[in-house]
Amino acid sequence: MARQSVSLSLVAIMLLSTLSSGCMGLAIQREVMEDLRDEYEIDNIPVDPTGWEHKFSQNECVLPGSDEDVQELDCYSNVTTIHVDQTVSKMSLDLSVSFEWSALIGEYLGNNTDEIRFVEIILRKPNQEPCWTYLATSTVSLEEEWDGENDCESPSLTNSSGFGDGEWKLEARARGYAFTAPIDTLSFQDEFRVSLWVTKPCVRFPEIHDYPDCTPLSDMD
Repeated sequence: MARQSVSLSLVAIMLLSTLSSGCMGLAIQREVMEDLRDEYEIDNIPVDPTGWEHKFSQNECVLPGSDEDVQELDCYSNVTTIHVDQTVSKMSLDLSVSFEWSALIGEYLGNNTDEIRFVEIILRKPNQEPCWTYLATSTVSLEEEWDGENDCESPSLTNSSGFGDGEWKLEARARGYAFTAPIDTLSFQDEFRVSLWVTKPCVRFPEIHDYPDCTPLSDMD
């Protein structure tokens, strides 16, 4: 309640200074900003992730080539848009795919299972060119990180020039299966999870925010 009162008081003072004319109004605003100058923090934090987590059900996908196969190759697909601006300092991606028995199946099919079980993730730049593409046909867990758009071409080099304003796209297409057997150890359920974070500066005013709440700097324009 005390913090709320302080915040309301500050707003009232700023309104008063706006209504005040000439040097008096400017002086009031300057005094308020001087009081706040040492009372805020700026942290680079990951924004709430974008992505999906999906578990395949037993009848969701049918085997390609079967009599019941009227599906597209990717019986699961999704796409989302991520707004990126010049305040973004990093993009991070986490991918986890669980295809049980994939090693055993690979022994018989030579790991050529991309028409049976697969997850493909594509991260596209604003010009629609792929920044990163990964096709998983077996159980895998990985992380990727980009410090700028140039990292798409050469992620191992530190020649990043940061990000510009634009709409990025995260795309997913997949096919998986599930089977409930009389013996639990023979049952399985394919699943995957992909998450994308953007890291940007966030301003925290103790008079307004409770930790770890803050306001993205890009929202304060």
